[in-house]
Parts: sequence; C-alpha cells; structure tokens
Amino acid sequence: MAKPKPNLAGLLDGIPDAPPPLTLRQVARSRRNAEPSNEPTVLVGANLPPIYARNLALLHAETGRSKKQLLQEALDMLFTAKGGAGIKF
Repeated sequence: MAKPKPNLAGLLDGIPDAPPPLTLRQVARSRRNAEPSNEPTVLVGANLPPIYARNLALLHAETGRSKKQLLQEALDMLFTAKGGAGIKF
C-alpha cells in the first residue's frame, strides 16, 4: 500500500509573511535621505566575471551592509596586506 502524501500547506502556517517590496519612490527617498559625505569621492570600478557581482549581492543581503561598504573593507584589507601601498587610511 502506498504511503499517503504529506500535507505541505500546514508547513507554511508558522512562517511570517515577507514585508512588501519597496517601491521605486521609496528607494529614491531613502537614497535622497542618505547621510551626505564631505569627502570628495571618485569612481573605482572594474569589469569582472558575473560571479563577483553575485557574491557581492549575497554578502550585501546576508550582512545588511552596503556594497560600497563591503568593497571599501575588501580594498582596505588588500592595502593592509600589501603593506599599505602608500595609502593613508
């Protein structure tokens, strides 16, 4: 005799609903309200394989830190490992 299939609907009862996704207006408002920096900035970039973007997005989601913060930390670690490379922190 075949086993009865489990009722999967009951498994979802204890899981809270996800918050609704942000609208474009809400995202734009949060960016406008970001803390301004008095330090001048420059764009630092590179064309890398897609796995780098995927892993960076996963770290962003896991840690809640911005991609900019994660990249700054990674570059700081590289500069420190290479003896500072003349960079003042």
